[in-house]
Amino acid sequence: MVSMSYVAWMAEFMMSYGISRAALLKGTGLEDRDLSDPAGGISDVQHICLLRNALKLSRDPALGLALGSNRPIATFDSLGFAMLCSETLREAIQMGCQYQKASGRFSGRLVFLSLRTEGDEAVLEVEVRTAPDDLVLFAVEDMLGSILSSTRWVTGRALPLREVRCGFPRPAHGEAYRQYFPCPVVFDAPCTQVRFDAAFLGTHLPMASSNAARVYRAQCEKLINADTGGDDEWVRNIRTQMLMFSGRPLSLEECAARLGVSPRTLRRRLEERGMSYQSIVDDVRAGLARSYLESSRLSVEAIAERLGFSEPTSFSRAFRRWTGMSPREFRKRESHPSWPSLSSSD
Repeated sequence: MVSMSYVAWMAEFMMSYGISRAALLKGTGLEDRDLSDPAGGISDVQHICLLRNALKLSRDPALGLALGSNRPIATFDSLGFAMLCSETLREAIQMGCQYQKASGRFSGRLVFLSLRTEGDEAVLEVEVRTAPDDLVLFAVEDMLGSILSSTRWVTGRALPLREVRCGFPRPAHGEAYRQYFPCPVVFDAPCTQVRFDAAFLGTHLPMASSNAARVYRAQCEKLINADTGGDDEWVRNIRTQMLMFSGRPLSLEECAARLGVSPRTLRRRLEERGMSYQSIVDDVRAGLARSYLESSRLSVEAIAERLGFSEPTSFSRAFRRWTGMSPREFRKRESHPSWPSLSSSD
């Protein structure tokens, strides 16, 4: 779950692009919500809709870099404060890597950060479970930018960069990397890495507090345990892939390729868990459908299109199979009293 503090900051940041809050939040179900209320957060569906709105409206292909490099540490909530209260930068980064899933976004689910040293160089490696496409590349660039901003927040100084290696081809906006990384940037590298002076890892942090760090660490543990939802890593990774491509259901072969395994291995892993790939597809699509119907004003036709159905009637039949009721019946039962009724055929 993504925190409301991040959503509130993003809405404010996107105003610098001339994008209004109403336009940014359109279709997310957050239009009437008080973003200053820190309670709760937003779902994966709402998060992805928010990001796609931002990318489309900003027309900035380098938006991930801009967001990441300007993100306040407080928007990481408990994880951000745990890093701030660490003794050294090394401990802060290790904290960030250990509890990266607590941020509730792509980190630790689609994009994974790890730290190691090679001689006098520290290496922050960004592992991606999928080949870069528009939204995955956004997530990677957001991570790269966040490395810079988080370092500034916890140390008060810029990261002494030596080189940035990108495990993907130079994007059309490749020139923008110079604005953020005052060091050599190599594309088509074997993997994505941020390399810097290892001695900087020993930097003592001005807000270090072992007691506070321990409290925030416990909060991160609680968030991670609450987020697992009973699914193991294989199932969570499959669900993540489907959420990234909610506009069309991924075939088992496509999903296996994006997870770096063979279709046979993926089938075997699911069979070991007493599950089928199609059952996960149906469960994810049903969850997305319910979320759209509950938290957005999108018509049934628009929801059907977003979920990759060729016809609204096909979506309605599938939804009835999943829930025992039509989309209109479900929406009427779950509708928010302040939202106007939507007229659309089932």
